[in-house]
Amino acid sequence: MTHSASRPPARHGLAPLVLGAAGLCLPLPVQAHGFETSCTPAAQAAFAEGLHLIHNMMYIQSEAAFGTAAEADPACAMAQWGLAMANFHPLWPGSPTEAETRRGTAAAEKLGSLQAGTDVEQALIEAALAFYAPDLDAYRPRIEAWAAAQIAAGEAHADNVDAAALAALARLSVAPPGPAGIETATSVGATLDALHEAHPDHPGVIHYAIHAYDNPALKDRGTRYAAIYDKTAPDAAHALHMPSHIFTRTGDWGPSIDLNRRSAEAALAQSGDVIQTHYVHAIDYMVYGYLQLGQVDTARALVDQMLAIDNHQVSFGGAYALAASPVRLLLETGDWAGAAALPDQMHPAIPWQAFPQAVAMRQFAKGLGAARSGDVATARDAVAELGRIRAELETRNLGYWARLAESQILSVEAWIELAEGNPELALTHQASAADIEDAAGKSPVTPGHVLPARELLADMQSQLGHAAEAQAAYRETLRLSPNRGRSLAALK
Repeated sequence: MTHSASRPPARHGLAPLVLGAAGLCLPLPVQAHGFETSCTPAAQAAFAEGLHLIHNMMYIQSEAAFGTAAEADPACAMAQWGLAMANFHPLWPGSPTEAETRRGTAAAEKLGSLQAGTDVEQALIEAALAFYAPDLDAYRPRIEAWAAAQIAAGEAHADNVDAAALAALARLSVAPPGPAGIETATSVGATLDALHEAHPDHPGVIHYAIHAYDNPALKDRGTRYAAIYDKTAPDAAHALHMPSHIFTRTGDWGPSIDLNRRSAEAALAQSGDVIQTHYVHAIDYMVYGYLQLGQVDTARALVDQMLAIDNHQVSFGGAYALAASPVRLLLETGDWAGAAALPDQMHPAIPWQAFPQAVAMRQFAKGLGAARSGDVATARDAVAELGRIRAELETRNLGYWARLAESQILSVEAWIELAEGNPELALTHQASAADIEDAAGKSPVTPGHVLPARELLADMQSQLGHAAEAQAAYRETLRLSPNRGRSLAALK
């Protein structure tokens, strides 16, 4: 199969301590979902593979499969539809790279000159073209344009499971983040539940249902999908990872760690010149899980292996994991001096100026660590840098991440105030930070905030001798993030 990638080169230096990917360089399975195109049989087979992969958000492999379909049948409009779809990523934070934009735009231009064979093909084509409309500049309006057209396509062709599943994905992609999106997630989940009854093995239905139920209020509805997704797509790195979104919400660390190990191994086996983001994304979830179990040395070994690789794929998901995991090690274990001493320089594979929301975590860790270890001057410098980052996020219309940066600023300021003998103001700041963070919720890219603001409030209340208030805050942290190790230990 043309999309199979080579094994990672030896310079990755991955020891068998945590990951042993031997024997995993397998081709991904070809599965048709009943979407019959008007293309030639050879193109149809490659299209079916690409469609399976795109439902699993394996965008690199899906693009290769759709490319094979286009080579087999240059008149196949749905092959170009697939190429266009593979180059933007609904639900994933961050916009496409310049190279993805060029490839997607080229496919859209070809698509506009080809004839759709059926009404459902035409509806899906119109949705993809809406994203690439020449009068749209910013990424968010493009996603909104695609979503509106895709939802209309799903409504017009509700009997087509792929159109309906993509419409569910579209609704999730424009829903507000955090608790504000629960109503939409509930409705989308109900739609996907009904589709699942009719199409129990459809990967997109299962995948998007996990996304719909990836929140504290609905997590229990996602457990049945978490139990089966890896069996539907056993070689797709993202499909292996996705059930851990639910297991993280329920605090089931063993299954989460196991699935993410399999995901990381598959991502390494299927990577070529660069290591796909699926690898670091899985590692961040594994690190989080091991830290909750108190297995710090294993978590540290994972981080060291990840940081030793020099050719990570550039993406927001990659930037987030490479920034978050080293910070988690320090903050979860209370190594405040180590956090304060973090260098500003970060992993060289990532152009960090493109991902200020990831850089914010490094500054938050430095500021919090400095404040909690008595270095107020360094903490204030971190607050100033976080303020600059927050302004940049607002300028880039990244409101969700700007709100989290505001929460981070308030948390660091709270511990500065505590260090300077102002406990009432410190508690006020930390409580405000917790309220902001809880209202924002967590992004799907992360297993959890690097140190929850509500848990920090509990730490502060405990340190000040407010035992009852501290216990209530730890319990609220556990309500949102079950089985968090620090909160469980504090309540013993």
